[in-house]
Amino acid sequence: MSEAQFMGFLIGAIATLLGIASVIVAIIIRPIISLNKSIQKLNDSIDKLNGDNELLGQRVTKHGQEIDTLRFKVNDHDHDIAHLKEAVNK
Repeated sequence: MSEAQFMGFLIGAIATLLGIASVIVAIIIRPIISLNKSIQKLNDSIDKLNGDNELLGQRVTKHGQEIDTLRFKVNDHDHDIAHLKEAVNK
């Protein structure tokens, strides 16, 4: 085998390996990178939704406490009105 043939085989082998590497990158690595980006966006969206949900939960709890307070006041007023009606009817 002459030196020219060896160099030809070497260049051919390197070109083949680079071709295989580019196919591997195109078929396997690019979709994985794209998937990782999509997963990161999804995680960010879920984190935002969790934060919003926590805020809404706090608001519902606060409003529930306010409703309970108002319900107690209304019941107390209803009780007072009933006593006043009884006093007027006597």
